[in-house]
Amino acid sequence: MEAWRTYTPDGRVLEVEHLGGEWVAHCGGSRAVGKSALEAIRAAVGSEQASIGPRDPMLESWLTEHAAQLESEAG
Repeated sequence: MEAWRTYTPDGRVLEVEHLGGEWVAHCGGSRAVGKSALEAIRAAVGSEQASIGPRDPMLESWLTEHAAQLESEAG
């Protein structure tokens, strides 16, 4: 799978790859690795958010939807 690139709802560049059975996500200078696309994306995107306060429900929905799409495409 080639690197997949898009923008988060708040305008940050998000790039995700599936390499050697792991998912690698880059967002705003942060890099995260996970066993699932959602795990990697959530960690990369979340590292840019403030540690206080709830997650944006719109962003969480967006993350879940796009991670499912990527995992489906990766097979």
